[in-house]
Amino acid sequence: MDTASPARGLAAMTFALTLSQFFRTCMAVMAPEVQADLQLSPAGFGTLSSCFFLSFGIAQIPVGMAFDRYGVGAPTRWLMSLGVVSAALFALAPNGATAMLAQVGLGLACAPVFMGLMHFAGQALPPHQFATSVSRANAAGMIGALCATAPLGWVVHAVGWRPPMFVAGVLMAVACYFVATQVRDSGRARGEGTLAMLRASGRLLFVPALWTLIPLCMAMAVGTTFRNSWGGPYLADVFGMPAGTRGLALAVLSVAAICAATALPWFVHRSSVRTTVLGWSLAALAAGCALALMPAAGVLLDIPLLAAMATIGVLHPLVMAHGRMLLAPEIVGRGLGLLNTFVFLGSAAAAWVFGLIADAQLSAGRSATDAFARIFAFGCAMLLVGIAAYMLSPSMARAAASREK
Repeated sequence: MDTASPARGLAAMTFALTLSQFFRTCMAVMAPEVQADLQLSPAGFGTLSSCFFLSFGIAQIPVGMAFDRYGVGAPTRWLMSLGVVSAALFALAPNGATAMLAQVGLGLACAPVFMGLMHFAGQALPPHQFATSVSRANAAGMIGALCATAPLGWVVHAVGWRPPMFVAGVLMAVACYFVATQVRDSGRARGEGTLAMLRASGRLLFVPALWTLIPLCMAMAVGTTFRNSWGGPYLADVFGMPAGTRGLALAVLSVAAICAATALPWFVHRSSVRTTVLGWSLAALAAGCALALMPAAGVLLDIPLLAAMATIGVLHPLVMAHGRMLLAPEIVGRGLGLLNTFVFLGSAAAAWVFGLIADAQLSAGRSATDAFARIFAFGCAMLLVGIAAYMLSPSMARAAASREK
């Protein structure tokens, strides 16, 4: 670790994570306004939402390679600089195509942030503090997601969706400055060529233990996609909520995510990472099944159920911590990049498929309620597959013992 203050570096990365969470989440509140302004169909909005997560996911392995070679600081500040430009482009977008290009840039800008936080924490902290510290940083980062709910909804109602995107771009520039000045680390694979690093990354796909985590990485998108994009259309189309009220409802999801992220270290301390992940995932699956059966039962029931299902996304750092124990130190960046690729490809796929399901149902003359019932059912199927695979995963103690041999 080539840094004078790991604590300041972690604080800078946590601030960047706050901005990343805002950009991941803001589309949910703004969705109907953005869709109307840019003249997008449900499928078009699904494509717009997926652009962020598709570029985010595709970038994970190259970013992981860059971390292994150059450390966290340099790749993160360069990509966040792209985010400043992309935020301005999105705020000025005259049509869907421009907005999609801007979302690709924002996805690339946010791609290194959470994985960079984990990578930096892995070098700066003792192993026994890693999962707890990253979960706490994730909880702090959720403040950005909270700002993208009720506060953003009120601003959108008052001045539209474009001005807050300019402000977010300015804050991205501030976060980029702090990362550039406080995160000063170096990589561990400087002598390894690019092709050798790519081959090593490809070989990770043949590690059976990682495939017990990958389906759950993709299934976490079921919760995050509603919190990040499709929660807004659900509340607008099924319950007729305007922007301000949608923001309040989605704030419940973000508060639930913050509470869950804060509570996870307590559960991990008293049981284990694997037991916590399995128990929490089963609870999210139960909430998703209830929503599939009762998508329009009423806001007092369906919003808490949606919040419960959405909290599966906060398992992200625990699944990454589990995966980290399966990897040798010199390939941790690429290994976490591979797992993160599937997390965000899952988000991109879910956002896109949800749009296709909605388009197909509405084209067949069915109601928005019927469309979302089928969307929730599809999400439950993803969760079931992810949980079944994770039940076969090795315990972290066994993984650590195996890595030491």
